[in-house]
Amino acid sequence: MIDEIEDHHLLYLGFTKASIPDPEHALKLLRAVNSQTEVQLLKADLVAGPEHLQFAARNAIYSFKGKRRKSKSLAMELLLYIGGQRQIAKVIRFLGVDSKDSRIAVVALSESRAALEGLAREAASIIGGEPDDDLIEIQSEQRVVKLQRSYGITGGAMEAARFEGETNSSVLKRLIVERSALLDIQD
Repeated sequence: MIDEIEDHHLLYLGFTKASIPDPEHALKLLRAVNSQTEVQLLKADLVAGPEHLQFAARNAIYSFKGKRRKSKSLAMELLLYIGGQRQIAKVIRFLGVDSKDSRIAVVALSESRAALEGLAREAASIIGGEPDDDLIEIQSEQRVVKLQRSYGITGGAMEAARFEGETNSSVLKRLIVERSALLDIQD
């Protein structure tokens, strides 16, 4: 899936049954597909839907262009906003892929839609596994629980933020996005 975010485009792809013995090498291969792309590999189960990625991308772009930049690359800035973290080492431990992970998300930003389309064509052969963009969505209560635990969002916080009739996944997406937004006002 490719979305337009300001003057950039955002690509996100999910893969199940992925096999990445050396995630650093896989990331280098993905980045080598086109120098116009900023690419990250993530644990797909820690993504709270396309809105989570879109919001993180928008904030990373604004931050990177302005004076609030926290890293030297747009790809790392994106990772910080997805994870709602300020520290690079901490966000890599949290979202980064290791050789045991089989549910992977490829997330990339570029000013060139064509560059991202090329990356999308090559990603499956580099990642292996089966393309499954539904991994990006919160599709089960088990995923809600995992995301709550991973992002430190309590049941009480969920209930306090809930609008009448709102689903758990909707509340959780909002709270994770809000956590990411707080990065900018906490500095």
